[in-house]
Amino acid sequence: MKLLVLIVVWPLFAQAEVVIVGGEEGLPWQSGGGNISASIIRAGSSIEKTNAPGGVIDYAPPNRPDWIVPQKADTTRNIALGLDSILRGGAVNSPNNVAIRGTLPNLIDDDGNTALDMRAESGTQSAQVLGLILDFDLGARFGLNRFKFFPRNGDSEYPSVEFPFQNEFLRGFEIFVNDGLPESQFEGTPILQTVFVETQNDNSVVDLKITPQYVRYVRLKVLTSAGFDIAEFQVFGTGYVPEASYISNIFDFGDLALLGNLRWVEESIGDPTLSSVEIRTRSGNDPQPIEFTKVRPGERIFREGGGAAADERELFGGWAGAGTTTKNPEVPWKWAEDIEDATLQAFVEEVLDNEDVDVREAVRQYGDLSLFERGLIELSQSDYNSLKGENKGKILDDVRNWSGWSPPYSVDGIVSQSDLPIDGAGEPITSPGPRQYFQFSINFGSEDFDAAVGIGGLAFDVVSPPYAREVMAEIAPRTAEIGVSTRFVYSVLNKSDNGVQRGFDEFEVSTPLRVDEIGRLRILDGDIVLHEDDFSGVSISSPPVEKGSFSVVSVRDDGFRVRFPLIENDGVRLEIEFENGVLRYGTNFVGRAFNSSLETTIGQQAVPGNVADLSEVGVVDENIQPLGTSLSTNLSVAVPISDVLLANIYLDPPIFTPNGDGLNDIVTIGYDVTNIAKPSPVKVKIFDLNGDMILRLVEEESMSGRYRKEWDGRDTNGRLVSPGHYPVVISLEAGTGTVSEVQIARIAY
Repeated sequence: MKLLVLIVVWPLFAQAEVVIVGGEEGLPWQSGGGNISASIIRAGSSIEKTNAPGGVIDYAPPNRPDWIVPQKADTTRNIALGLDSILRGGAVNSPNNVAIRGTLPNLIDDDGNTALDMRAESGTQSAQVLGLILDFDLGARFGLNRFKFFPRNGDSEYPSVEFPFQNEFLRGFEIFVNDGLPESQFEGTPILQTVFVETQNDNSVVDLKITPQYVRYVRLKVLTSAGFDIAEFQVFGTGYVPEASYISNIFDFGDLALLGNLRWVEESIGDPTLSSVEIRTRSGNDPQPIEFTKVRPGERIFREGGGAAADERELFGGWAGAGTTTKNPEVPWKWAEDIEDATLQAFVEEVLDNEDVDVREAVRQYGDLSLFERGLIELSQSDYNSLKGENKGKILDDVRNWSGWSPPYSVDGIVSQSDLPIDGAGEPITSPGPRQYFQFSINFGSEDFDAAVGIGGLAFDVVSPPYAREVMAEIAPRTAEIGVSTRFVYSVLNKSDNGVQRGFDEFEVSTPLRVDEIGRLRILDGDIVLHEDDFSGVSISSPPVEKGSFSVVSVRDDGFRVRFPLIENDGVRLEIEFENGVLRYGTNFVGRAFNSSLETTIGQQAVPGNVADLSEVGVVDENIQPLGTSLSTNLSVAVPISDVLLANIYLDPPIFTPNGDGLNDIVTIGYDVTNIAKPSPVKVKIFDLNGDMILRLVEEESMSGRYRKEWDGRDTNGRLVSPGHYPVVISLEAGTGTVSEVQIARIAY
């Protein structure tokens, strides 16, 4: 295993790689990790290149080098500074005085010589002062507890002898706030709450404290007709920000790649129940997970809204944006004249941008193009920027070439610092593969000013190139009797660009129960059998078990793995026969391919599809689609819908003798839990013939599966019971009620 701490030439990978961001051994968090800058969509019409939307990630937290944590307020730092920067994405605006908007940045520039000058003597007053509104969007939510503002030369920390306007302070005002959460908005407009009102201010420097609260939007409303001067409007806070995000750069592996496990180092600050972190991933087929769109010819953009709600949106500098819709969806391809390929140029002109072709049909035909062809005609950012305003559509997440963000990974991904470089630690990445591009996000949350989560490093495993361009598999038959051992045939098709991918020589099948027997294994190229051996009747209880050119590498309660000669060429097929039972409707027999030459835990998951006509080998296969067609149900086995929840109950041996002689000293109590998809309470209790419980053998939550429990003939106190008959009651509590089954254990000495 090679530890990757720098982005190298990915196609040269010879082994599984471990990519680390953060921590002592990893790439710096500030670098973004990958080699393609992250892009964040802002209000649907612009993008921002940043790894920390809102600029509220602390890359150098105290006593935690190489960690990231949500930003904690410095009580002496003015949070308003830089709110209108690209990094923060905030704004300062006046909705009812357009003329002064150009001077509003003077309020947040940390310069005591510049100001918003609304004095009557200045001659710049372009509207009535009374009722003037100043709106501040901080760009993110902060815990605020203090506001401060003053005229030029009014604060000793900002002397301005050239502008002695210390007596030109604001005489009456009201301050409103909003926390920026969706539930505190009405139709996209913040519902403002008053936190302070002053109608007779006598202080040149207004310095007021409020109850600490989370705030994003601040409004200052003037309640006087007297002119005034404000040099700086300052906002101060406390504690950690309630939300913060880190978005990695995009990792380009240079070729299709398999993703292994994801893991990270995590530590809570303050009360761990009051802070959280969510880590998600996504994978893609092109370098940019953003789609730029234009308005298709013949479509008319029109604005929705207006009235009070639209006016309110303007108050905060367009932070919400007026609703923009089109008659039909906006489209992601260029104008025909901007396309160099003559065939594709004609296709755009005659089909995609043809007003006589329904836009939905045009979008479908665009989606049917190859990835390469779409790349030649899709809008880039520069193409989008060159469009006229009326022709610009929205900027969207690319859902054609990228997966959506995964669900948050569980706590199984948390590891120690020493485990960060270990291939296979953590939990499997759920984003689809093989893909060439990859990205992760970290979203922090806090419900308390003193609580936060820090991340000390994140790592993931990758193999490039993969074992195949695609591994496809199907199982037959796709119906079985519940709990009854059934002969299955599992067929695996290698879809590859010959010589480009690595090939695979191991395959693992996940099963609901321990496999009873493995039968014939074959490798075929069309109808030609390249290799074949039969394990029928061969014990697989102590693997590995070899026979000819095949071997059973491992057998577990939930699956098995076989090894065979390397499969490299496109169209070559692996066929596995095995005996197994199914305990739940719609059980998926997931399969993964491996290459034993790599020291890695990374497998390539098989996608379900129509691989072969398996009826030729004696099983029911009703597929009529062409071979190689993806079919989502082809790895799922159904059982008849039944209300039977406990099945195959037995005691072995029927009579046991717990006398310590080593023969029949214990009884095995076996049962199958069926048709249970979530953990449900299961109890196994043993009674005497008087009805008194002598032992609670099992009390646990179980899902569908095969269970084996042992009783050694002793009661709760550890004493051997007398010879006789003992009822064994197995009960299961399900959503439909409680079911119980009784068997009799017989003891003799």
